[in-house]
Amino acid sequence: MAEQAYLDESGIHDRAEACIVAGFFGKKGPWRRLDVGWRNTLRRFSVPLHKFHANPVIHRTGFFKGWSSDQHEDFLRALGETVAGCRIHPVCYGVFVEDFFRFSLEERRFLTGGTWDGNRKRFLSTGCPSKPYFVAFNECLKVVTSYTPMCERANFFFGTDRPVAGYARSLFVDLKEKPTIISTERFGTIGFPLASETPRLQVADLLSYLSYQHMLDRKADGKWNSQPHGVLLALLRNRKSPYDTSYRTEELLRKMISHVGLSNSTPVTATSAVQGESLISKGHQPHGQ
Repeated sequence: MAEQAYLDESGIHDRAEACIVAGFFGKKGPWRRLDVGWRNTLRRFSVPLHKFHANPVIHRTGFFKGWSSDQHEDFLRALGETVAGCRIHPVCYGVFVEDFFRFSLEERRFLTGGTWDGNRKRFLSTGCPSKPYFVAFNECLKVVTSYTPMCERANFFFGTDRPVAGYARSLFVDLKEKPTIISTERFGTIGFPLASETPRLQVADLLSYLSYQHMLDRKADGKWNSQPHGVLLALLRNRKSPYDTSYRTEELLRKMISHVGLSNSTPVTATSAVQGESLISKGHQPHGQ
C-alpha cells in the first residue's frame, strides 16, 4: 500500500519571516477515516467545507467572525481530536528566511540541493540559492520517503488552488533530475486536488499555519523549549519521531554544511551529508518534543 502525503505551506510569500512546509502522510484507510471525520466535524459546527481555511479559523475572521470564544475553542478541540483519532502522521520543516540569506551563494546552493564535487572544486548541479522553501520541501519529502518501504512509492498531493502548487511542480521536476538528493525510486505520483474540496489538504493547511505561528512565537520569546498546546499538540499526537517536525535556525543549517564542508572530495549534497545524524542541538529542539 502506497503512502499518501498531503502538504501545504506557510510563509512562501514576499517579506515572510519564515517558510514552512507541513502536512500528513499515511495509508489509504486512515485517510478515508479522516475524510469522514473531518466532514462530520465541520457539519456539526455548520461550517461548509469550502469555507475552511486555517487563517480565518484561528483568528475568527471571515465566515468565523462573531463566533464566541466557547464555540471557537470547541471547534478547534473537535478538529484536533478528529485528526488525532486517525493514524495519519505529521511532518513539518521550517527555516527562517533571514537566517537562510546570511549564507553565501555557494552555501545556499549546497543547502538547496546543489551537488559539490571536491575533486573538481565545482558544483555538479546548481541548487536553488534564492529559494529557502526548497530546503523545507526537500526535508519533508525526505521524511515521507524514509517511511516508504522498499518496492513501494509515496504519492504527494498539493492544493491546486494554493500558492504551493507552482512550487511543487518545479520542485518535482528538479528532484527527478537529482536522484542524489532523495531516492526517486520511492516517488510515486504528484496530484493537485482543490484544497477547498479536500479535507486532507485542509488539515495540512491547519498544521502548516499553526506551526508557522508557533515558530515565530518561539523566536520572538527566545524560548526554544516551549511546548505546543491545544489543537497543535493534538495534530502532533501521531508523530513517528520528533525529528519529523523541526525548525532549523542558522546554527543548525551551518551544521549541515560544516559536517562535510565544500572541500570534501566526494560529491555530496546537504541532504546526503546529514543522513542518520541528529541535527538537534541544545535550545533548538523540534517543535512538539
